[in-house]
Amino acid sequence: MSKIISLKKLLLAAAGIIVMLAACRKDDYYVDGGLSHQSREEQNMPVYDFLASRSNHMFDSLIKIIDLTGTKSLVNQAGITFFAVPNPGVMRLQMNYNPDDRQALRPLASIGKDTLVKLLNRFIITGAKISLETALNDKVRYYKDLNGDSLMISGKGGGVNAGSSVQTSAFYLEYVHVKIPGTDTIRFTGNMQTHNLITANAIVHVLNNSSSFAAGFKLKYFR
Repeated sequence: MSKIISLKKLLLAAAGIIVMLAACRKDDYYVDGGLSHQSREEQNMPVYDFLASRSNHMFDSLIKIIDLTGTKSLVNQAGITFFAVPNPGVMRLQMNYNPDDRQALRPLASIGKDTLVKLLNRFIITGAKISLETALNDKVRYYKDLNGDSLMISGKGGGVNAGSSVQTSAFYLEYVHVKIPGTDTIRFTGNMQTHNLITANAIVHVLNNSSSFAAGFKLKYFR
């Protein structure tokens, strides 16, 4: 009897794993792999529509920022690279306003529109669709964000064992805002959870959940 029960438990566990894998596979290009998992319909959407259409709602806060600031045209302009910050990254900005009560998030609508636009601009590069492959080829290259501030894009990873051709790490793109002289900023490094998402007007890279929409500006900046 105990063997039958154990077998049932194993079958149930296996079924649970299969269900989880199936659920992950639906949106698994958020882990990485972009292009191969996107539908043609998604690739034909402008950035705003693509972000707003996500069934997992991971960009709802970013969409709200765009709506509040009336900047849909900025993210939908042709020929850009856009770094999309997921909901947890926007929440970190909201928490900056309440350092003594991290559970009390400042509503986005009560944050100055000029501040939100300035921060959104830090995630947009115009005149260049930068893929992971481009970054790896360039290794390190400086661009200007939409505010005109320096943004360093690096292609990294892909290490191999000594004396072997076996790859030991994945390739990835790193986004770095250097400190702006004379301002209350710090060096901000963002890593991607997804590269090379294709939209009608842009290449989109999704920052990981530990990122921040504050993008290197210190708390003092927001008060």
